[in-house]
Amino acid sequence: MNRFLLLLLLMICLRADAQNYADIADDKQADLLLNKIHLHTATEEDRIALQKIAIAVQDNGQRQDEQQHDYRKSLQNIDKAITLFEALGDTLNMAFNRKYKGHLLVRLNKTSAAKTEIRAAISLYRSKNTGAGIASSQFDLARIFEFENKPDSAIYYASAARTYWQQQENNLQTIVINNLMLYQLLQLNQTEKAEAVYHESELLLKKQAPHWQPLLDYYFTAMLLFRQINDISSASHYRELYLGKIEALRKEGINARSYYETFAQ
Repeated sequence: MNRFLLLLLLMICLRADAQNYADIADDKQADLLLNKIHLHTATEEDRIALQKIAIAVQDNGQRQDEQQHDYRKSLQNIDKAITLFEALGDTLNMAFNRKYKGHLLVRLNKTSAAKTEIRAAISLYRSKNTGAGIASSQFDLARIFEFENKPDSAIYYASAARTYWQQQENNLQTIVINNLMLYQLLQLNQTEKAEAVYHESELLLKKQAPHWQPLLDYYFTAMLLFRQINDISSASHYRELYLGKIEALRKEGINARSYYETFAQ
């Protein structure tokens, strides 16, 4: 058994070393290819090779975020990917990685820098007339302002994103944004506007059932709305729907609650 464990450990170490060597080789190749691009001597094959390296670096950064939760190492790889995509003149991949960098900076509690990156992503998406990229980045900004307890700014960017998804008739994205807007409007005691948002979501939910998370958020924010306008019957109705959905999910092995219940605590 001890010999088996020793062999297994050796295999793991060799695999890690092999990955390190591969990373070093890619770095060296990337530097060579970058130099060719800067000297205007890169061939089409060189550009394709650098594109493959850039995508691999980007993917590695995402794995370090999503699987290892090592946000600093992830940020290093995303920065490297941005440099490579910029050299290639790949605007949309630059935009995606600037947006992703914003996400990582929020994780590291650097919200001001995060907003700078996401605004840069919006400019890049706008230069390519990529509406979905612009709208999703605007919603990212709304989330950051929500986190910073700045409801006016959160509503401004959420409303901008909502306009796009409404035009696309994307009901699910609209419901997600409406949940944020409703909650933030209640923070400003703008109950009439909050009711208008609620009624839109109510109609959209009749057309299409969303994932359980935005549905929980809808139930919870609706409950808050009716409590605030002193409609106790409707508030109780949405509380029952909310708790009932949580219980149904629990029976499926899913421990869930509204994002806004967590956020409010």
